[in-house]
Amino acid sequence: MSNKFKDLVLIGILICLLIIALKPVPQMNITQPHQLTPGQSVVQLGQNRIAIVETSNNSGMYGSILVFDYDEQSRAFKLQGKYDYSDYFRNPQIQKPLMPSIP
Repeated sequence: MSNKFKDLVLIGILICLLIIALKPVPQMNITQPHQLTPGQSVVQLGQNRIAIVETSNNSGMYGSILVFDYDEQSRAFKLQGKYDYSDYFRNPQIQKPLMPSIP
């Protein structure tokens, strides 16, 4: 009787180990964050709104601010506008923002 009981326990443990080993592993779809280059910085302007500021003198986009809104349905950032702050500092009386005011 003792041997049958021991055999049943060992078979039960083996079945449990097989179930654990063959259980599907959850898939993690983690996207790698975009790597910022030196001279770029990200600024949070409000809930679901960020800006990327380009400050590198050697960049073709020096002085640019790109503003993005996060769309929760598509789970992606959408470009809302572009503003060139270097032109504004050169001629502040002429330049007007290309974007509406941020709420």
